[in-house]
Amino acid sequence: MAQKDEDSRSPATMHYVRSLGPFPINGRNFTVKLNVNCYKESSHIGMCNGDDQEAVKSMKIEDEAGKTRFNQSFAVGFMHQLERHVVDATLLEGEGHQALEIVYTKLPSHANSGVTIQLFGLRNGTLQPLNEDPLEFYGRLGELPPGESRNSKKLLADDTLPVYVLTNYFYIVSRVRVNWKDFRLEQQESGEFDVLHQPPYERKPDVLADGFVHLYPSPDTSATPAGVDVTPQSHVQVLKAKFRKGPPEDHDSPNEMWLEVSVDGKTGWILGLDDYTALGLSSAQ
Repeated sequence: MAQKDEDSRSPATMHYVRSLGPFPINGRNFTVKLNVNCYKESSHIGMCNGDDQEAVKSMKIEDEAGKTRFNQSFAVGFMHQLERHVVDATLLEGEGHQALEIVYTKLPSHANSGVTIQLFGLRNGTLQPLNEDPLEFYGRLGELPPGESRNSKKLLADDTLPVYVLTNYFYIVSRVRVNWKDFRLEQQESGEFDVLHQPPYERKPDVLADGFVHLYPSPDTSATPAGVDVTPQSHVQVLKAKFRKGPPEDHDSPNEMWLEVSVDGKTGWILGLDDYTALGLSSAQ
């Protein structure tokens, strides 16, 4: 009887192929097919629902003639709770082009990790990946507005895809540009990055005591800073970040990251732990 009760609580794994699409890309149609295991929490008819766990064993992208243009396999752990993958697909609309975005999610994963993306487009009449290796990042995928086609998304200006990268102190917006001419993805790794103020990603400075900061007119240590007083009543906003070298993920020190800030209406750049602390910026990681 105990064995029968246990079996009733743990329905058998269900195997099936789930299709996503078709997705119209520059006059062609493509369908994503997922070969999945469905681990149901209760006995019910049909595919996985929100209470179940789906593990994708493999995926392929087929054209309108049924020919496979891309395929990928995934590891499934001895126990699916230890390792499984889910896959989603979205049509992205750019300026005169469309791309198919495949999002791979590895579960379980730590917060801000486990998600990679791969984009596909038409090149010489054939569907090909714009990035051979899925793009990894520490953070979250940014939001895109709806596109014209059903369930599609529209790329931002200059055909860019926003990625919210978590630094030690806040999220920044790292833009990934779709370079159609050279058929590749180009992720921003230098220059100035916008600091994200959109909930739930916003992290507000919390000034705890009177102090002052060295406000530089530009992100340059040879410039002459001005001393600006701050109090717990000060209005402080972090505007932009600029990294002294390398991509954002390589930085974890205030000495490597310039911040453009506004303190009671005065705007400038700060650098270093003392000024971070004075503005009430604490590590997020």
